[in-house]
Amino acid sequence: MGIKRSILLISIFSLAAISACARPPSDITDTPESPDSTPESPDSTPESPDSTPEAPDDDYSPNAPDEAADGYAPPPEAPTPSATFTILPGGSYPELDQICGATDYPIECVRFISPYLNDGIKIDPLNVLKVGIHVATNMTIEALNLARKIRDGPRTSPNAQSCLSVCAENYDLIPDGNELALRAIEERNWSDLRNQLSGDLTSVNTCIDVYHEGNLASPMRDMDSDLLALYRVLLHIAVDMVKF
Repeated sequence: MGIKRSILLISIFSLAAISACARPPSDITDTPESPDSTPESPDSTPESPDSTPEAPDDDYSPNAPDEAADGYAPPPEAPTPSATFTILPGGSYPELDQICGATDYPIECVRFISPYLNDGIKIDPLNVLKVGIHVATNMTIEALNLARKIRDGPRTSPNAQSCLSVCAENYDLIPDGNELALRAIEERNWSDLRNQLSGDLTSVNTCIDVYHEGNLASPMRDMDSDLLALYRVLLHIAVDMVKF
């Protein structure tokens, strides 16, 4: 009887040993942590439940152009018409506020034209249009000079040079067109006035479109957008407010 019991115990121990070897390594090594195990370092203190979750990483800025990985950014379309209109501080030129407020871009209208007004100028649609045309000419010449400077720069790619050449060619036409628009005002020729300002707007749109067609980001995006808004304001005043 003693021998049989010994044999039985040996068999049980052998089976237990074989079973332990057959277990996956994770089952063998992943033993529960002993209550006497060393506590974690203070540096690994669990995050407080009241801690503020990290904000998602978002580099988007509403003022920055949307640029894809290949360097392409959509062309500057017409600026979004101003949803609200704030008059000048102190209401310096309420007549200008009224005229600009009737356009699609009232804030841009005031921003571009108001610095060139004074108490000696009667503020009505016709005079605002004249001042605006002079302002547009100066802004266009500035854009023309910048386009030529960037085009001739040593780091400008051939594709960008081609686009900038188109812009320079179109912007170069605008100052003479604006002189004809001013002459049309003096001659009270509403048809010529409208045609000249429409031609100016087309020149600006041509510059913007060439970047879109070439899948390039314009280095003059903000300036192009300002010119587009200003010429739309001028055309609006000429068509809807000026009466000869």
